Amino acid sequence: MAPQVAHADENVFAYSYGSETLPKGGTEAYLWATDRRGKDRGSYNAQDYKFELEHGFSDRFQASAYVNFISHHISGLEPELENQDRNFAWNGMQASFKYAFTSPYKDGIGVALYVEPGFARYGKKSGERANQVSLETKLLLQKNFMNDKLIWVGNVTAEQEFEHKGGGDWESELEFELSSGLAYNVAPGLHLGAEGRYTAAYENFPNEFHRSDYAIFFGPTVHYATRKWWATFSYQPQISGGPKVRSNSLNLADYEKREIRLKLGYNF
Repeated sequence: MAPQVAHADENVFAYSYGSETLPKGGTEAYLWATDRRGKDRGSYNAQDYKFELEHGFSDRFQASAYVNFISHHISGLEPELENQDRNFAWNGMQASFKYAFTSPYKDGIGVALYVEPGFARYGKKSGERANQVSLETKLLLQKNFMNDKLIWVGNVTAEQEFEHKGGGDWESELEFELSSGLAYNVAPGLHLGAEGRYTAAYENFPNEFHRSDYAIFFGPTVHYATRKWWATFSYQPQISGGPKVRSNSLNLADYEKREIRLKLGYNF
């Protein structure tokens, strides 16, 4: 029979993380695919792909390794962005470590810490060749209601990035994000919900602390699971952003009009 509620590190949401970890000895494989499209002019479409293997080393601690790929097809956005036509290029690797302090099923509320160092070879927005190193830290919160049929998660994320292009100097940026999601178990194995994100960039951090841009995304999410595999789909349009250069309400210079994400997981 299909499970009634989500357990372990099953991703009910596409962007926000739950606080649960895999049980000791558990292993899971993931495929992430994110499609980012739309500016206020020209043509912009980009795809991010992640292949992940995750293992539980104890009932509270898990670690993962990612291999990343990226695609860019950009035209008509000069001088802000150069034309790009690149398919499925290798874009570095990441590792992640997650420790659960409490469980939403046993302790009333779940609290976990997530740390992710990474290396990338291309700029996410521009698609230009540039070496990047990053360190992302997340505080993960999860609260279940109605006998675990209603799931709420909230994440606070800070990611420090350093980028180097050609013979230039290293540039630094802090990305700060608040995200949250709410999903209800409407049928065996099926969760329907909504998820929102506020994301902002602080250029030249830590030398300066000034918000250079931000965007807010919000949209529906669908999650379906069996005992061996699960799938999560999310549609996230940008609903507000700044600074507003040519659009009345969106920041389309630094972010896209919408993102679509599909995540697939398989338990070993």
